Amino acid sequence: MEFTKYQKLGSYHWKMYDDPNTKYRRHADRVKDWVEEKTVLDVGCGDGKITDMLGAIGIDDDREGIKLALEKHVPCMVGDAYNIEFGDNSFDAVFMGDVLEHMEFPKKCLKEARRVLRKYLYVVTPIPGMQNDPFHYFEPTSEELKELVEKQGFVLEGEILVVPRDKRLYGKFKKV
Repeated sequence: MEFTKYQKLGSYHWKMYDDPNTKYRRHADRVKDWVEEKTVLDVGCGDGKITDMLGAIGIDDDREGIKLALEKHVPCMVGDAYNIEFGDNSFDAVFMGDVLEHMEFPKKCLKEARRVLRKYLYVVTPIPGMQNDPFHYFEPTSEELKELVEKQGFVLEGEILVVPRDKRLYGKFKKV
């Protein structure tokens, strides 16, 4: 499925963040406060707004998103979530914000993320049925998300945070 939002909307995450009253602004600020590790890979970084806020390195297969991120001087590159071009244990954490629901093979993506991280996987997905996005392959419930990620060699830290106002689920998983 071809993702076309950046071709149509440009650096839309940066624009949404500029408005202090958007759910995206609340989401991005929540992620910035949540992810504490110093070396972070943002898988599915898009136009790079959260990547920039985290001081992370980003990868995305959307060339237009990467082009837009590079214009903002965000360290990122075109990359494949199923075959990440970094060595084993290269990052303290991997962040996947609004990514898994876009993956045709989420298990493969999670296994590859596990390979390149040392400690934590941060996952954000939409609450099922609240976004009606044609680019989503699936939208897991919090229980389905926990089961999916844990079966790939992680354990949930605490609980999955459900934020109905922002239509998102947040889960922090430790590599085991």
